[in-house]
Order: sequence, then structure tokens, then C-alpha cells
Amino acid sequence: MISKPLAQTLNWRPALARVALACALSAAGLAQASSEAVGQVSLLIGDAWVVHSDGSRQALKRGASIQVGDRIETSANGHVHVRFVDNGAVSVRPDSVLQVQAYRYAAQQPLLNEVRLKVEQGTSRSISGAATEADKNRFRLNTPIAAIGVRGTDFIVQTDKTGMRATVSDGAIVVGALGGACQANGLGPCGGKDARLLSADMGRLMVEVKPGEQMAHVLPAAGTALASAAYSAEERVAARAAAESAARVAGILAARPRDAEVTLGADPHVLMALTMASVDPNEVSRGANFNSQLVWGRYAIASGANDKLSAAFSVASLGRSIAVGDEYFGLFRAASAGELLPSNLNTKVDFRLTRATATFEGAAGLSEAATVHAARLSLDFANRSFATALALSSPTGGKTEFRMAGDVRSDGVFVLQDPSQKIAGAVSMDGKEAGYMFERGVTGGLFKGRTLWGR
Repeated sequence: MISKPLAQTLNWRPALARVALACALSAAGLAQASSEAVGQVSLLIGDAWVVHSDGSRQALKRGASIQVGDRIETSANGHVHVRFVDNGAVSVRPDSVLQVQAYRYAAQQPLLNEVRLKVEQGTSRSISGAATEADKNRFRLNTPIAAIGVRGTDFIVQTDKTGMRATVSDGAIVVGALGGACQANGLGPCGGKDARLLSADMGRLMVEVKPGEQMAHVLPAAGTALASAAYSAEERVAARAAAESAARVAGILAARPRDAEVTLGADPHVLMALTMASVDPNEVSRGANFNSQLVWGRYAIASGANDKLSAAFSVASLGRSIAVGDEYFGLFRAASAGELLPSNLNTKVDFRLTRATATFEGAAGLSEAATVHAARLSLDFANRSFATALALSSPTGGKTEFRMAGDVRSDGVFVLQDPSQKIAGAVSMDGKEAGYMFERGVTGGLFKGRTLWGR
């Protein structure tokens, strides 16, 4: 005869087995989820690699998927931006290593969200996404000696053998030294009297943890390579003015046609053969995508009344160098100085106009918004040539067409000028984006503008 307690134990065994099976299936599901993409490389400059959790290593490319467990490594000239599934982002600067230790985003179940990153060496910028909006305690960024929790934040962290330092551009962070109750596998900020809060409202400060110390310190942000906050306001203004001036001069020189590029007109058969596709004026007049390889930057602090396309110089030049420009705007491209188009880029591509802005400038200082109605851009990379056309109109300028064709230089820049019109532009180094500025003279004035194109 089996006793009642023993019978109950035996009756529980199937239930326990079912629980064990459910746990096993759950673990398998989590393992499968960890192999799914949690982010994508949105910008790549120079050389960088990803080391997967199985130890395999491969060169990174723009558009590559990032999974949990991946380590991103950059070279001395490497710079990587990763956009995550919750619209969070990280920027991994040169000579740096960042690991995605955990990334789970459940829009309908925010308590299941989990973000854990680790900057093993170098410098990285982190911008919080939707996964941490509902509960800031679901985010953690670790360094070898310190843990960082956020309060809705855009911050930069630098770690090397001398210690860890961080500055805040927006929001606030809480920094604590690892050890004791502050463990690397935790989430959220480490509390305690030795942790320190740093917010953007506190001014030109940084938080620092040195090897062997158990306390974080808030100090003046001087003598670091973290950001321009390490300099006085006067020094920052002077540095920005110098950088803008250098970029402006370089852009103007790049957009100046050489003797062979000043022509009385390209092949009329090529130009007339271009069939323009209609465009939605509202669609192409939208704001810029700052994750693109090509971004139009302006040297003025504020944008003009009809300008939705340009970004401030400080944004456009982040991770990009100028390709062409004039006194007011520059086309900034994710490319190293002197970089050439790859030899394996040898196809013919028809591009789609994605963004454009145009004006008509007439007599007596008239400047009015113009509209782009139709467009076409074709690049033959094998023969290093381009052909493009735009249909333009404005109330005072009337209707006209801009049509030009010519050569593309080995560095992806194309420039051409004739007595009534001018073009200066560039293609991204992977051949997937293009942009140019143009001028078209008509009776009574001048149409001018800037464009961006994609496949």
C-alpha cells in the first residue's frame, strides 16, 4: 500500500516533467532568439570587424547584422555606428572594442526588456532607445572597472589602462565601480554612497573611475579625448570656425571644374535619351537621414526658410569628410581622405531621387522656393560616367529642365560646367548613394539646389 504523501509525490512527477520540458523549450527559444539580429551597421568608415560568440571573425560591412554576443572591433581608422531594433544606437570610435552582451526588446512587455553592453577598450557613444524608456533600470553599459546606468541618455565613455571616464550630452548617468554589490551581470545603475550621478545640466564635467578605486569621482572635463567639452567655450568656438573654414575651402576646391570638365555641353544624344521619372515634391522635400553615408551640411547655425535638407556642420561632419561644396553648403561623405572607388564597382545603376531642395533667384534679390517635378540619375561605374536630368519650376522662373552628363573621377566626385549650368556631386564609396548641387541659368534668373539619391 502506498502512503498518501508518496502517492502525491508520484502524481507530481508528470507535472514536474512537463515543467522541465517547458523550461527546456524556453531555453531553446531564448538561444534561438540570441542568434537573431538585434542591430545593423548603419555607418562604417575604415576597417572594422565583428567577432561572433563562436569565435569566428569577419570584416564588417555597412548593413551587416549584429547579434547578441558579437564583439565589434575597430582599427586605428575604423568607425562604426550600430542602430538597434529599439532605435537605440552606439558609435564605436577608432581603436575600440564593444560587445553586445544582451539585447532584448519587447514593445508590449517592457519588463522583459534587457540591454547590456560592454566597452572593453577605447571610446564609444551610446544613445538609449525604446527598450529603456519604460524602465531605465533595464539598461547597463559596463567597462572593465565600472558600471553605467542611465536616466534617458546620450553619453560618451572612454576606457583604457588609466581608468574610465564619461561625459553626458543629454540626460544623466549613474557610474559605480565594479565590485561588491555592483556586479557586471546586473542591470541598471549601481547604487550606494560610492556611485556618482552626472547630468548634462551639471555643465562641463566628467565622471571618472581609476583602477583599484571603489569610488567614482565627478571632475572638470579637462585633459580628456572624450569630446569638445574638454575645452573652454572660446576654444570650442575657435576650433569649430577653423574646422568649418577648412571644410568650406576643401569643398569649393573639389567642386571647381578642371579644364577638361568645362565644356560647351555633353553628348546631346545621351542627354535627350534620359527619361525622367515623376517625383512627389512633398516626399523629396523631407528632412535628411543622418544615418546616411551622404549628408548635406550647412555652415550657418540655423537653416533657411526653405531648407529641410541640410544638417548643422557638427552633425554632417561626424564620421564624414567633405566631397564637394560651396560657400554655404557641403556634401559630407563617409569616406577617408583620398579614398578611391573600389575596382569591383563596375555596374550601371539607375538611381531614385530621395531628397531635394531648390530655389529660384531672380532680379532685385528675389529668392523663392522651386519645385522638382521629375528626375533621373544614371551612373555607369564601368566607364566612370554619369547622366542626370531634373524638371524644375517656380512661380517667377517658370519651367525648365536641367540636363548634364560627364565623367566620374576615380574618387567618386563628378563636376561639370557649361555657360548656362553647373553640377558638382559625389557618389558613396559602395555606389549605393549619390548627391549633387546644381545651377541652371534661365532668362531672368537662376535655378539652384541640392539633391540626394539612392538605389
